[in-house]
Amino acid sequence: MKERELAAWQQAQEQGLAKFVVMNGVLSWGLPMLIIIGYFNNVLGEGATVAAVLIHCAIWFAAGGLFGVVLWYVSDYRYKKHMRKITEKQDKEQE
Repeated sequence: MKERELAAWQQAQEQGLAKFVVMNGVLSWGLPMLIIIGYFNNVLGEGATVAAVLIHCAIWFAAGGLFGVVLWYVSDYRYKKHMRKITEKQDKEQE
């Protein structure tokens, strides 16, 4: 991980899982996908039913939430792996 990535992840950890999922999953991925797929599939266009729009929204917000949770755990794994490497390197230098 680069220093910038480390700083960003440490800040994300401080803010917590819920905020991370909402910001990086639902709003940054789910909402754009909702709009793009809705446009191309004409779900949000003329003649769309309320039920179709609500189902479309629920699917993409849930998918965004799942994406955010997966991203959280992948980022946490990468961070812990990086920190282990640093610790191992420091231990070898002390020997």
